[in-house]
Amino acid sequence: MHARDGHTAQHCGRVARLAVRLGVAINLERHDLLVVAMAARLHDIGKIDLPDSILLKPGPLNDAEWAIMRTHSARGESFIRNQRDIPFHEEIARVVRHHHEHWDGSGYPDGLRGEEIPLLSRIVSVADSHDAMISGRSYHPGRTHATVMSILATERGVKHDPAVLDTYLLDVAE
Repeated sequence: MHARDGHTAQHCGRVARLAVRLGVAINLERHDLLVVAMAARLHDIGKIDLPDSILLKPGPLNDAEWAIMRTHSARGESFIRNQRDIPFHEEIARVVRHHHEHWDGSGYPDGLRGEEIPLLSRIVSVADSHDAMISGRSYHPGRTHATVMSILATERGVKHDPAVLDTYLLDVAE
C-alpha cells in the first residue's frame, strides 16, 4: 500500500496503534489484541486496486466515486481471505469487512447495526475515524483535537458503539 499511497499506509499504522490502545483499555484477550492490530494495519488494503483517479484525487469524491470507494472494505475482506499465510486471516478479514458499519445501521457494506457489528470492527472504526479527522489531506486540513473529540461525541450511538467510544474518549484519545 505504501508504494501506491503513502498517506494511507501511514494512516493504517496510526489506526493500528490507537486500536491496540483501545483494545487494552477494554481488556481484550491477547489473541484479540493481535487480531485487532493486524486488522487495523490492513483495514484499508482493499483500496490497493482502486483507480488512482479515486484513491489519489486531490479533492472531494463525487457520488459515483464514493460508490466505488465504499467497495474497499469488501475488497479488503476478499484479499485477506485469500492470504492463508496470514495468521488468523479469517478473523482479520471479518474485521476489515465491517470497519465502516455504523451503530445505527447506516454504514456499509452490509448495513449491520449495534451488536451485529463485530467488536473488533467497532474498535477499528473509532480509531479510523479519529485518525481520519485529525490527519490532514490535500482536500481537507486536519482538525484540532478539541474539534475531533466534539465530533466523536456527537457520533456516539449513531456511528459508534457508545461503550467503545466512551472508553476511547476517556482512556485513549490524547
